[in-house]
Amino acid sequence: MSDPAAADLRWLNAATRLAMPALGTTGPMPPVGAIIADPAKTMLIASAVTELRGAGQAELLALTAGQGRTAGRTLYMTLEPPSASAAAIAEAGIFRVVVAQLDPEAASSGAGLRALTERNIEAVHVPYDPAHVLIEGYGSRLARNRPFVTLKITVCADGMVGYQQPGEAPPMGPEAVRFVDRERAASDAVMSGIARAEIEDNDLRPHLPGFTDRAPLRVVLSGGKEINQRFRLFTEIGGGPILVFAHPEHPVNLRQGINVVEVDGRRGHPELKKVVSLLATGGVNRLFVEAGARLTESFISAELIDRLYVIDSAQTIGRFGVPAALLGRFQERINVARYSEVDRQMLGDDKLRIFERR
Repeated sequence: MSDPAAADLRWLNAATRLAMPALGTTGPMPPVGAIIADPAKTMLIASAVTELRGAGQAELLALTAGQGRTAGRTLYMTLEPPSASAAAIAEAGIFRVVVAQLDPEAASSGAGLRALTERNIEAVHVPYDPAHVLIEGYGSRLARNRPFVTLKITVCADGMVGYQQPGEAPPMGPEAVRFVDRERAASDAVMSGIARAEIEDNDLRPHLPGFTDRAPLRVVLSGGKEINQRFRLFTEIGGGPILVFAHPEHPVNLRQGINVVEVDGRRGHPELKKVVSLLATGGVNRLFVEAGARLTESFISAELIDRLYVIDSAQTIGRFGVPAALLGRFQERINVARYSEVDRQMLGDDKLRIFERR
């Protein structure tokens, strides 16, 4: 005899896996996975994911896909449905709804389940932690008025993070490059400082086969350094919108189509807390930062990093490199900032270490 609780978790896992590829595509709304199933018979009836830019809700799309076969079935969702969907769910004959996460907006949390219960539908919250990644950006924007920030830094075996002058990007193997491309594709916005982006000639676009149509907002932080307008990011047409944050003391003029926003700050640099707040106001849930030593230090000091990726390269840069930490060793710096390692994995010859703040 099957275990109903275990069956619920299996279906929630399936809904979560279904929605993961939609990260970074649903605009200001979080991606949601919805599955209509008959758990007793282990039978899938219909499934759907939030449409591009949040144009279609997963539960309503799944109901449409399962039309005529939904009566008496169970609806599994990674996030509780809004109250407004309760009527359609009831009309479809759904008898039970299981959700992995409650709405992170305090005023709405649990309201969708209550609306279903009022229509005599069994509605339950079965906590499933892996589904949280789907709403962590959306929840951060609602609760803190800033995106969920993931910062990536590549540290070579000699403690260097990159070159001082234009040259090759920090050495990463193909598996690490693909990992970075996947993170770009799963983000609403990708950010870099202008100096590091120019040195690496970084266009901040995902280059994975099948993901080249992803167009996250590309964000560049400009300081006192004059911008090289022949830099590939600014000369190529297409590839997603570009937003440059500049300090009023150092205005920039770029080609038509590139938006420039001036933000006050210190020492000629835009204040990061104001920058991320403006991004949140613009609907950015997930921000992926590709940083050198100075930008990493600025984000650490501002306590703005939610997840830190350190890619350890076995290669070296040598005396023309930039140390990963402005003072001391990089590992000591992140320890002082209360970041703890939560996971690690090999990316070919490179090692990825994942840190989160205690």
